[in-house]
Parts: sequence; C-alpha cells; structure tokens
Amino acid sequence: MEEKELRTSDDMIYIEDVVNMFGGKATKNIIYAWIREKKIPAMKVGKRFVFSRNKVKSVIEKNLGSTYQ
Repeated sequence: MEEKELRTSDDMIYIEDVVNMFGGKATKNIIYAWIREKKIPAMKVGKRFVFSRNKVKSVIEKNLGSTYQ
C-alpha cells in the first residue's frame, strides 16, 4: 500500500464492505487474490485486512467504469 495511514475511521472498511461495494462481482477469495497481486491496496491490522473506502471506490470505478453503485 502506498500510504501507511488511513485518513479517518469513516474511510476504514473491512473485506465484507469491499465485497458489498463490488455488488456481487467479487468474492472474498477474489479480493484476497487481488491483495496478493497488489491490484487493490490494503493494510493488515491484526488478523484482518483494512481498506480505504476511497481507494477501493477508485479501483471499482477504474475497472467497472460508471457502473459503480
């Protein structure tokens, strides 16, 4: 991940939220694969991955275009 800090707690989301943001087009396993492949930025906190909502939104818009919810 480029930045080591998340801006606010409102910006911090978990993998379940990321799956929901993709609207059924991605599963947890796909998201984990994208993390390993560095296709989606994430940071590990304890045993969980945390994501920046804004960065995930950017990834979705880049890959799905205007179909983002």
